[in-house]
Amino acid sequence: MEFKLIIKKINNTLTKEEQEVFDAWYNESVAHRLYYNKAKEHYLKGLDILHIKKAWNEVSLKVTAKNNTNFYLKYAAAFVFFVTLGFLWFLNTETNQVKTVVKQVKEVEPNSIKIGTDKATLTLADGSQVVLEKGATYQTEKVSSNGERLVYNSGEKSKTNIPAENVLTIPRGGQFFLVLADGTKVWLNSETQLKYPVSFLKNEPRKVTLIYGEAYFEVSPSTAHDETHFIVQSEQQQIDVLGTEFNIKAYKEDDIIATTLVEGKVLVKNESDTQNLTPGHQAKWSRKTNSLKLSKVNVYDIVSWKNGLFSFKNQSLATIMKVLSRWYDIDVVFTNENIKKLTFNGVLRKTLSLHQILHIIKNTNEVNYEIKNNTIIMY
Repeated sequence: MEFKLIIKKINNTLTKEEQEVFDAWYNESVAHRLYYNKAKEHYLKGLDILHIKKAWNEVSLKVTAKNNTNFYLKYAAAFVFFVTLGFLWFLNTETNQVKTVVKQVKEVEPNSIKIGTDKATLTLADGSQVVLEKGATYQTEKVSSNGERLVYNSGEKSKTNIPAENVLTIPRGGQFFLVLADGTKVWLNSETQLKYPVSFLKNEPRKVTLIYGEAYFEVSPSTAHDETHFIVQSEQQQIDVLGTEFNIKAYKEDDIIATTLVEGKVLVKNESDTQNLTPGHQAKWSRKTNSLKLSKVNVYDIVSWKNGLFSFKNQSLATIMKVLSRWYDIDVVFTNENIKKLTFNGVLRKTLSLHQILHIIKNTNEVNYEIKNNTIIMY
């Protein structure tokens, strides 16, 4: 069984098929149940689960090698002992490392780098702006916000041929949730900007524009809207949808715009090519060559950000730090190119402090770091 199902079980996001796989694995042995409970305990406390994952890998290899009950139980006991030692080691290491870092960079306050949170700026049709953030409410005839989400009046149709448009901008260190007038749900990642109509025209395609950034769409089906399609424009790329779930990543500094389909079916097209996407596949449009390429991907790793997780699978440190820089609103400097190429595997909660995440990366790679003001120097 893949480790990601453990995380999905904890977050109650397993599909029916995945639940069956998990149940079979969970009921298979005492060791599996002990492992799951320990992983859940670590996860809910916001602790690193990378070490407990490694512990299971070690034990499971030995358990698989033998099919003897006594042997199995012996290693199940060894697993519990190993996990306990690993947990104590982690706490001790964490404490020692925090002390070391504070000594090295006394000028940096422990909480000076904030964890990302729900915040956005809403730009209205007349150009005026409204700051949306936790603890602040906003409401008009057409829209309301509790500081964590923005919801437009459901089912309202535009009374003019040119509907008013709003722009929602998510800064670095932010995220936000949006419900459009047709009921479509949109999760917006850090450093993202989306343009959309306050209400949609009757019998016309429902069109929005992802100006830049990353967004996850859960589209209200066309059957509920007179069979009108939902269209997402992103530069020269257009995504035509009937009703489905997908993720678009289109950051300004990236060479690729990646569209990943979770459920349903979408049509991805540009000036020179058109491709149908099926679930579990990704379309990459190259800004340099203006070409589309399709590939099969691990959807969980790509959309985990929406569920409050960083899922890094054989990711380079350069890629990882780019993701972290957006969530924690920091700058990153590498002292040499080789450090950028180091890879890391792990599933981490976005509620962890940057210090905690950097310590975990430091423990699993030959890399160190220093914090100066709002810049992380990797060496």
